[in-house]
Amino acid sequence: MRDLDAFLSCFDPEVEFRPLVLEVEGIYHGHEGMRSWWASVLAVFPDWNPQLLDTRDLGRRVLSRARAEGHGTGSGIPLDRDIWQVAEIRDGRIKWSAFFRTEHEALEAAGLRE
Repeated sequence: MRDLDAFLSCFDPEVEFRPLVLEVEGIYHGHEGMRSWWASVLAVFPDWNPQLLDTRDLGRRVLSRARAEGHGTGSGIPLDRDIWQVAEIRDGRIKWSAFFRTEHEALEAAGLRE
């Protein structure tokens, strides 16, 4: 999917987004932040291809498992791993979202345990 407008339509205009590498990237806010994140990901992984594998309703939040695939721009090193996302949906759009390396970390962030 390379349709930025369609991507942004999934997010609340005041979304708070925490990417996988928070220490490096920081927190993104709003649609402008999501545009910046989008550009950063495609600059590093131009063939980035996330695939949604599973989604679970956790009440206030949703837990998703996705497969992220791509190749590094300069190195060509492949990215091929599962990532976990917790999202809070409000009025049909993502209001808050964070990525995690493991299901356990994601469930803890959602206030649940495995």
